Amino acid sequence: MGSYLKTYENDIYFFLPMTAKKPEEAFAAIEAANLWGRVEEAQYDASAFGDAYCEAMTEHVLYECNNPTFRNLERFYLGKFDLACYDDNYDGKVLDTEKTHIFVTAHRKTGLYIITLAIHGNHYIPTQLIDQMSTDHLDIRDPATGEYVSVEDYMAARFGFALCGESKCVTCLSNRPHNELELAYILAGETYVSEHIDYHLHPNRIKDLLKNHACYDYYESYISRSVIAFVFQDWPDSILERLDDEASVLFVVEIVLFQNTAVLRTNRRVVEEMDENDGITNTEIEELYLEFGQTMKFWSTDIFKYPFSQLEAEEVIRSFGIDKALEEYHRNQTFIDRLIEIKSNISNEKSDNDMNFILYMLAWCEGGAILLAAILWLLDKFGHVTDTTWWSLGLSGLFIVLAFLIWKCVIKRKRK
Repeated sequence: MGSYLKTYENDIYFFLPMTAKKPEEAFAAIEAANLWGRVEEAQYDASAFGDAYCEAMTEHVLYECNNPTFRNLERFYLGKFDLACYDDNYDGKVLDTEKTHIFVTAHRKTGLYIITLAIHGNHYIPTQLIDQMSTDHLDIRDPATGEYVSVEDYMAARFGFALCGESKCVTCLSNRPHNELELAYILAGETYVSEHIDYHLHPNRIKDLLKNHACYDYYESYISRSVIAFVFQDWPDSILERLDDEASVLFVVEIVLFQNTAVLRTNRRVVEEMDENDGITNTEIEELYLEFGQTMKFWSTDIFKYPFSQLEAEEVIRSFGIDKALEEYHRNQTFIDRLIEIKSNISNEKSDNDMNFILYMLAWCEGGAILLAAILWLLDKFGHVTDTTWWSLGLSGLFIVLAFLIWKCVIKRKRK
C-alpha cells in the first residue's frame, strides 16, 4: 500500500439503510442526540460541516421535490467520529483513521432511516474504504468505550436500528484518476491495491463501468450497483463551496434508498413470517399490506420538479438494482394473494361440508322420528301395546339413529 499515489482529491459518503422495531423510541433517541443547530459553530471543525450538510440536503429536497413525503424528511447530526482504515486482510489492525461525520435522515411515520457517513477531504485510499463498506468493515470508535465497533452495531446499541439492505457509496472526485483502471475499481467496490489478490477486472467489465451518466456539463457521473463516482469539472477548494453541487446527487441517492428500504423491509417480513409460522394469518397479511401501504407515496412518479432529476433517479434505481427489489415484492404479493385465495376456498369448503353434515344429521333424525311414529301408530291401531313396548320401541329407534350418526362421523373423520 505504501507505493500507492493518489492523483486526485475526494469526498466520500456512505449510506446505510436502516429500520427500527420501536420507531417512536428510536426517533426520540436520535432527537436527543441531535447536534444540528444546537452546538456553537466554534465547537465544530473550521468548516462547520455538520450544519452545512443538513442545510444543503434540506434545501435541495425543498427546491427539487414535489412529493411532500420527501419534503417532510427530518435530519439529525450525530457528530464526528474516528473511522478505522484497514487493508484488505481485515486482521483487525487499524492502519489509519479518517474523521467521519454521521447523519440520520428519518421518515417518522414509517420508521425508515438512512444513516450517512460523510468524509470530506479524504486522504486514505478510496477503493479500500469502499471495499470496507462492501465487506461490512465500516468501524468507528465508540466515544463511550474507546473501542472500534461496526456502524451497524453502534446504531443498534444506541438507537435500536437494524440494517435493511445493501450499503451504498457516493464519492466526489476533483478529477478522474490518472489511471482509469482505478476509477473502474472504485465503481466495482474492489480495493485497487490488494494485499492478497493478484487478479484484475476483466476489460469488458471496465468498459461497462466507465460510461458517463451525467445530465449536465459541470460534472461526470459513473454509476454501478453500489457506487456513484461524481467527478467535478471545477473542484472548489472549500467543502462549503462544493457541498451544494455534491448534494445535488446525494439527495437523489437518499430518496432512492428510502424507496428500496421500504420494499426490502416488507419482503423480509413476508419471508420471516412464512419461515417462522406454519401458515401466515390474514391478520399478519393485513399488517404487511398496511406497513407497505404507508410507503406508497415514496413511489409516486411525481417526485422531482425537473425531468433530468427524475432521469438521474431512474439511472440510480436501475444501476442499484432497486427495480428488482420491487419485482420481488410484487412476486411476494402475488404469492400472498394466492395464499389468501386458497385459505379462503378451504375455509368455505370446510364450512359448506360442516353445514351439509348438520343438515344430513337433522334429516336422519327427522326421518327416524317419522318412521318410529308410523310404527307406533300401526301397533296401537292393530295390536295391544303396553307401556313397556312403547319404551322399548322408542329406545331402540333412538339407539339405531344415534348408532348410524356415530358411524357417519367416523367415516367423515377417516376421509379427512
